[in-house]
Amino acid sequence: MEINRKSPPSVGPTARTGESSSAKAPKAKALTVRDGFDTQGARPSNFVDRPTGRPTPPGASVPASAFTYGSSNVAVKPGATNKVDPSKEKPKLTGEPIIAVIDGGVDFKHTDLDDAMWTNPGEVAGDGIDNDANGIKDDVHGFNVGDGGGDPFKGDGTDHGTHVAGIIAAEDNGKGNTGIAAGKAKVLSVGGLYDGADLLTNFERSVDYLVKMKTEHGVNIRAANASFGNSYRDAASQERWTAAVQKLADADILLVAATANGNGSNMNNVPDMPANIDLPNVITVASMDRNNDKLARFSSHGDKVVDLAAVGEDVLSTVPGNQWEEMSGTSMATPTVAATAARMFAENPDLTAVQVRDLLIKTVEQDTDLKGKVITGGKLDINAAIDAAKATVEPKPQTPAVATR
Repeated sequence: MEINRKSPPSVGPTARTGESSSAKAPKAKALTVRDGFDTQGARPSNFVDRPTGRPTPPGASVPASAFTYGSSNVAVKPGATNKVDPSKEKPKLTGEPIIAVIDGGVDFKHTDLDDAMWTNPGEVAGDGIDNDANGIKDDVHGFNVGDGGGDPFKGDGTDHGTHVAGIIAAEDNGKGNTGIAAGKAKVLSVGGLYDGADLLTNFERSVDYLVKMKTEHGVNIRAANASFGNSYRDAASQERWTAAVQKLADADILLVAATANGNGSNMNNVPDMPANIDLPNVITVASMDRNNDKLARFSSHGDKVVDLAAVGEDVLSTVPGNQWEEMSGTSMATPTVAATAARMFAENPDLTAVQVRDLLIKTVEQDTDLKGKVITGGKLDINAAIDAAKATVEPKPQTPAVATR
């Protein structure tokens, strides 16, 4: 059952949020300004702002190039039908749940991520051929939406994208950190989000790639992490954002989105995209402080648009070049929720995106500091959410014992 984002539900308190195990690493040096992400102001020295990407030119329509990637139409015009035809046989989804990280590209050669990446079974790495006929050559670990190629680890924001991916699925190998969904899920990287076209157009292209891979190629994509966003006040852009997220909903893909880092700003009346899109497959995340006992000072909030909060301060995770660093921001809180969703899908693959969202919301731990700031008044409870997913598994019917002489 979907909870209306515009009216706070009544949610009871649960057990304290569980912590994932992680190997300790020395505290990283303070971050500098990299990839255009602001680290200045009254914020922690390791703060990275939620990327906003290239702005959409005023009055711009979708560029023609958005419809002609590779040898097929990877992107679909806004408003066009992209639903799965119920009369067609759907590809069988198998294997671990896959979380798409739409962001700067992920360093898929990182020693803490190389075994955590989705690998396209239909591609032959490096042969320059579109083996699976999806319009993209050599998309072995994902797609670069900025240049239309198959290498996601290009362009701006690779520190950000790699850090997000590590929070989700960094390997349990005694190095750096261990992702919340380590060994339970794979990461598909959609890189290049901050290159080439504007953020909105690149998001549309990203969505169409993911929907195509799931509905036509059977890739078990269950959620997409969106640790980015910006304000879009024109109705045409808002319609395009909503249409793109609706395509994810039609393909049963959860969108886990970061609210802004506005130093306590209220986002209730802000057309923040994609975080404030009111669709049942969207869950929007604010950041708790490092101790998980109050809203982080850099985080925005909104009791009509932000669903819950999760720890996003001083989070240790992977960065390119086989390194690990601590970063702070709603960008770090969001993959914590996406990884928990992955664990839930792993427990019960029959759960839908809407059902997982509903369970995440219903199992939050109430926090007095969040009352009136997020819809639920609560913060992510990892263990309670996973346990709730386990409880939905239908018991297998037992075979009656055969009597013997």
